[in-house]
Amino acid sequence: MRLTFKITLFFIGGICLVMAWHGFSRVDREADFFETQIRRDHYSVAQPLAMMSGRAWDQFGESFAYELVESANEADERMRIRWVWADADSPERIRPEAPDETGAMLARGMAVSWVDREQIKGGRLYTYVPVVLDQDRVGALELSESFERSQAYLSDSKLRIATMTLLIIVMAAGIAWLTGLLFIARPVEALIGKARAIGRGDLETPLVLNGYGELTLLGREMNLMSAQLATARNRLEEESAARIAALQQLRHADRLKTVGTLAAGLAHELGTPLNVIAMRAKMIETGEVAADEVGRNATIIAEQTESISRIIGQLMDFARVRSLQTEKVRVTSVIEQATELVQPIAEKKEVEIVLKPGDASLVGEIDADQFVQVLTNLLVNAMHACDADGGGEVEITVDEMERIHPDEDEPVMRSYVGVSVRDDGVGISEEHLGQVFEPFFTTKAVGEGSGLGLSVSYGIVREHGGWIEAESEEGVGTEFIVILPRKSEELK
Repeated sequence: MRLTFKITLFFIGGICLVMAWHGFSRVDREADFFETQIRRDHYSVAQPLAMMSGRAWDQFGESFAYELVESANEADERMRIRWVWADADSPERIRPEAPDETGAMLARGMAVSWVDREQIKGGRLYTYVPVVLDQDRVGALELSESFERSQAYLSDSKLRIATMTLLIIVMAAGIAWLTGLLFIARPVEALIGKARAIGRGDLETPLVLNGYGELTLLGREMNLMSAQLATARNRLEEESAARIAALQQLRHADRLKTVGTLAAGLAHELGTPLNVIAMRAKMIETGEVAADEVGRNATIIAEQTESISRIIGQLMDFARVRSLQTEKVRVTSVIEQATELVQPIAEKKEVEIVLKPGDASLVGEIDADQFVQVLTNLLVNAMHACDADGGGEVEITVDEMERIHPDEDEPVMRSYVGVSVRDDGVGISEEHLGQVFEPFFTTKAVGEGSGLGLSVSYGIVREHGGWIEAESEEGVGTEFIVILPRKSEELK
């Protein structure tokens, strides 16, 4: 409706300008025409009358000439005619308002016309025509006529023009409004509704516009665009589902690889309780223990079995496939869980894991199992980076950090939870440091790594709304910092 109103207003404005120009030019032309016509009438009357008056003066005398002029004056009610003398001392002299050169021009036998605008509304036209006499004095006929009649006609013309203009404006406004409503407003509203439906995600409902105009063509193009968007959306959903499935498979594969690494490290922990169970069971079977010792040996067997079950349960929980399920937890508790998982590997490689919780009360909204996978990957990588001959230290620090989120347009510093995993290993070269999060990129020897661990870990952290920073110096060590959004410290 706004567009229709604007078009109608613009249309009316154009008509007003055209009609105003037409009315002004017409009235001005009519006024010039009336003045020219009156001047012509004056000359057509005055010149013959001046000739007749001059002859009457010569043949019949002064009185007869005056009577002739008076008779001519009485014959036309609109025009006043009188005899005047050009010299200023005569009682019947030229009007003092006349131009100064009037007397001189009459003396040279020239007619003079001028308009007095101050006498009455519209003014009055005065015309002086010289009368030829055989005397030293210069006589003339003065013809005057008011513009009142022409002004009345012009006023009536203005009224007619204004009435006609108003009628044209009303008719044009009605036609423009109706035309705009039918051919602009309604199609535009339908197009707006279609655009809003597309914005809401409704790509199936077609837009129906009748006719063959440009807006109808635009509606058809919008329907075609909606169909193409629907096809693209379906294809995108399929591709997204496939990518998510592939990502889950990669993560699961990485988990299974990590489980294998953890299982190798936990083998001796499982071997010790199994040896105890086998030995105690053999002693009970062969009767090497007294009757009162059977119960105690059974208790030992049960305790060792429970220890084995707990270790296997941890591995199974770590290996199972699951989607992201976040909750508010203390970050240090998750770090302790990951540290416990990789401790056997650390003992085997003679690497010391040092936990330095700078702020143990920090809370994050995270998926504990997924975050354990991230930390396990970082810890295992850190232990592999330590000296091959054994030894080394891996330090884990939890603290509050101020960072600018890399995805935000405005550089605003915010508070985050930072988990740092630092080793004193061989380090990573500068050229390789920028590629460590790429899938299948690894600096390990063939058979020691798939290149998925850091890539999967980075994806998990990004899903949590954070990111991972990496710093390294060859021969000194490497530090990976996991940045997570900080939550309130109140836990349910």
